[in-house]
Amino acid sequence: MSSDQQLSVPSLTAVQVELFWARHGKKVLVGSALVLLILVGIGAYLGYQAVRNSRAAKAFVGAHDIKDWESVIRRYPGTIAAGNAYLQIAGTQAANGQYSESDKSYQTFIKDYSSHPLFVNALFGLASNAEAEGKTDDALKYYSDISSSNRYSSDYLAPMALYYQGRMSEKSGKPKDALQDFEEVLQRYPQSAMAVWARRDADRLTAKLGLNVKAAPRPSAAGASATPQASPSGSVSPQGSTSPEVSPSAQGSASPVSTATATPQPTASPRSTLEP
Repeated sequence: MSSDQQLSVPSLTAVQVELFWARHGKKVLVGSALVLLILVGIGAYLGYQAVRNSRAAKAFVGAHDIKDWESVIRRYPGTIAAGNAYLQIAGTQAANGQYSESDKSYQTFIKDYSSHPLFVNALFGLASNAEAEGKTDDALKYYSDISSSNRYSSDYLAPMALYYQGRMSEKSGKPKDALQDFEEVLQRYPQSAMAVWARRDADRLTAKLGLNVKAAPRPSAAGASATPQASPSGSVSPQGSTSPEVSPSAQGSASPVSTATATPQPTASPRSTLEP
């Protein structure tokens, strides 16, 4: 037989491929189909969540009282908007003197919305309620939980909580602890509005205790708010931004230059934020 008439012999690789497909081809095809279905399902879920969150945000923006906020919670549980609704309900209850009901709303929020971007507002609300009820030890604990946690160190409520911790320490008969808290506000948050108040109280306690401590640089009033707000309150935008405009509860404020004894008063009204 001539070389032109010789039959070509399949390569070993081609034989292996054919054997592989004969044995596992069906599994490969089924697996590929499952992966595709999973990807499609994930895309559909994300799309659904985006639409649901958008509707929840619009519903929250249109809510103006406890009944409306409760409706947002029922219709869109688990969303950021529903968490915001809990905070607004708790703040409104506190503003009306319903501290027990407010505490329950905050506790429910803490239990069900641990990853909410305004989680710290619930702790601050509980602290404010406890202080309003004269529960000094409880208030001090909540303020301390905020000021000592790395999770909240960059939050706008952190210097406020640390300053209030100092006030509660002084009320508890611990002026040295209070002085330490005020000085810590100056060291950690020198540009915050609360630094003005902390400097004033630190100087007052230093003189009261007869301590000869070199004063830290006095914070510039130009960089601080003339009327520091002790209430974690604000308005809501559908894009998730916050602005200090709307609060369901009364906001306590005082100007640090108006009187030597004025002190910013906390309330339990939270800021709100919405996801798109």
